[in-house]
Amino acid sequence: MSSDGAGHVRVEIHKFGRLDEVIEIPPEKIGLYGLLRHVLADARVPKSMPARLALTCDDLVGVQELVGSPDRGLIDTDGCAYGLGYALEAKRAIQAYRDRPPVTLVAVGCSKRKYPSDDPIPAADRYQGGYWTNKREYYETIGDDGRIISAKHGVLKPSDPIGYYETHIEDLDDVPVDHNGRLPSGDDVTTLVDLWALDVHTSLATWIDDVAGGVDPHDVELQVLLGKQYHERLRDRDVFDGLRTRGDLTVSFPFRDAIDYSDGGGIGKQRGWMASEIEAASAPVATDGGDQCAE
Repeated sequence: MSSDGAGHVRVEIHKFGRLDEVIEIPPEKIGLYGLLRHVLADARVPKSMPARLALTCDDLVGVQELVGSPDRGLIDTDGCAYGLGYALEAKRAIQAYRDRPPVTLVAVGCSKRKYPSDDPIPAADRYQGGYWTNKREYYETIGDDGRIISAKHGVLKPSDPIGYYETHIEDLDDVPVDHNGRLPSGDDVTTLVDLWALDVHTSLATWIDDVAGGVDPHDVELQVLLGKQYHERLRDRDVFDGLRTRGDLTVSFPFRDAIDYSDGGGIGKQRGWMASEIEAASAPVATDGGDQCAE
């Protein structure tokens, strides 16, 4: 393997000690080619196969789909066909590589209580109160990454600097806007709350793609912890149903599905549930030798 001055990688294929062909990998395909060389390193496939697959597909999920659906026992890659045996070898190797825990993303609602400073400070520090403390600890402990959903700012990184504000989700209802966008539900954007929901959808989709996209797409578990008023406004506009990722995407709503409110309770039960989940995730685990260690 060599490279030229234009950033292309040249893959030389030898047969019987002689150069048989040269496959050129353009710069935009080099990442996928390198990944496939790693994933298929121990698979019994031709040396040319990672290069041909990289030229044919855009990411590892696309490769997995291709090798998993041969046509008449063959897969066609950049004009070169490989037989069923090679396809099965590649399929097994890719499945084994992708058999890994999903990336856990946690989006939580903001807090009514806020630190009363006019100067911008990180969003995670702006919000206050015991309820907020539970939510912050939850996304920091359970999630691989976290976001905050705000009526004023849409989707925030915890580190995003924001000033003091007093915008509530009800303030956005029935306020007309002139906008040519469409909601994930297909409805027109006609009110400020519609525009807010569209912004939340776009920001969540970008977040998921940034974390789990690229040539090696990860499966994603998105946990959304929102109060009823926020949740319903987003749900009714198909904000969560409209999310997509190249891997598998699971969206869950623990405040709606994991807590039993039949005997009453609201925020108190949510706080108790979060505290229990945090404690369970932080508890030491026993090794095979019986020793205790923290993960």
